[in-house]
Amino acid sequence: MKAPRTSATSRAMPPRYEERWLDPFETLLAPDLVPGVSILDVGCGRRPTIAPADRPAGCSYFALDVSRKELEAAPANAYDEIVVGDVTRRMPELDGRFDLVVSWQALEHVKPVRAALGNLRCCLRPGGHLVVQLSGRYAIFSLVGRVVPHRAGARMMQRLLDREPDTVFPAWYDGCYYEALEQMLGEWSVAEIVPRYKGGDYLSFSRALQRLYLGYENWAERGRHRNLATHYVVSAWR
Repeated sequence: MKAPRTSATSRAMPPRYEERWLDPFETLLAPDLVPGVSILDVGCGRRPTIAPADRPAGCSYFALDVSRKELEAAPANAYDEIVVGDVTRRMPELDGRFDLVVSWQALEHVKPVRAALGNLRCCLRPGGHLVVQLSGRYAIFSLVGRVVPHRAGARMMQRLLDREPDTVFPAWYDGCYYEALEQMLGEWSVAEIVPRYKGGDYLSFSRALQRLYLGYENWAERGRHRNLATHYVVSAWR
């Protein structure tokens, strides 16, 4: 599930909410943005994770998404090349072609995530870097999303968070929690998983409900209950 827009009702939030959504993600990938880098953007659809203006000179920027329609809705010159395919299926033509693989809020929409991570590892050159943010399986919005039918959930997102229904996609949250991710990343040479606890903005429509939820989220963060994080930033090297 995409990170929500911050609402005017989301006041007096914990200090961690002052951090921009993209800050930890961009900090991790910044050292890799060198001239001539080859990048694969996974699940990006109509919106590239790294804007053309932010790419280094000589960068090769490829997009991989299961939906040709979404890729073709991207702005002109958003990608040097598009690849229509399922990240959970091996694509030998992509093996060893990239220095950096990025994915912003996409892997919760695929299953099995283990297969996706394995295929992305194959896409990287030796020493290549993967930087991903994804939503957590046990976040409150994830639990609701697995119970509420997709169409109803898309309408709810439109009313509460001003999300266009055609930008809300089914999410499975397969293996999207700390212990599972840690186990799936075991074959990578180095891997780090940073839990984030920032689900309060989803409840900005009700101050009372938001305050109640934040009490729970603060408890989860203080107690280092990493499986209960709302999002994870993953950084791993082949």
